[in-house]
Amino acid sequence: MRAFLAIELNDYVVDKLVKTQQKLDNPDFGKIKMVEKQNMHLTVKFFGDIDNTKLNQITHCINDTKDDFKPYTGKVVGIGAFANFHNPRVIWTTLKDKEDMTTKLLKNFDMEFSNLGFKKEKSYKPHITLGRVKNIKDKKMLYEALESVKREYYGKVDVNKLVLKSSTLTPSGPIYETVEEFKL
Repeated sequence: MRAFLAIELNDYVVDKLVKTQQKLDNPDFGKIKMVEKQNMHLTVKFFGDIDNTKLNQITHCINDTKDDFKPYTGKVVGIGAFANFHNPRVIWTTLKDKEDMTTKLLKNFDMEFSNLGFKKEKSYKPHITLGRVKNIKDKKMLYEALESVKREYYGKVDVNKLVLKSSTLTPSGPIYETVEEFKL
C-alpha cells in the first residue's frame, strides 16, 4: 500500500483554494495539473509503498509521538511555487501559525520516522500542493497571475488530528482513503 501522513483541511478553506486554482487554470498560461478538491491536504510524511509490518511500526510511532503536540490553529495563507514564480513547477500554499507548530510537527515526526528507516527530509517547507506545472506557454502571464494571488488568505484550520492515508494511483489521478486518524 502507498501511504502518507497528512493534516486535512476544512471545506471552507478547500473551497477558497479551488477558486484560486480556477484563476490559475488558464490554457493561455500553459498546462497545469490541479490537485482534485477531495485530495487537498498538507503532507506530514510520504512513506511510499509499505507492507503491513511497516504499517504497524508507523502506527505505533504516530501513537507514541502525537502526544508531544497539542491541537492548534493555523492560517492557510499565500501562494508560492517551487522553484519560484519565474520558473514554477509546483504551485502551493502554506499553513502558518504563531509558534511554527506545523514545522515543529513535521521535523519531529520526520526524525521519529527516520528511526524506522525512512529517509529524512533535507528541508521542511509545510505546503499544500494546488497544482503541478506540466509546461508553460506564457511565462509572463503565469507570473502575473501568481503575483496577483500570492498574499491571498484562505482561512483557519484547526489541527487536532493527523490522518494516515492510502493512495491508489489510477489513470485519472490518485484516490486517497483514510486508514486511521490520530487525535492530538
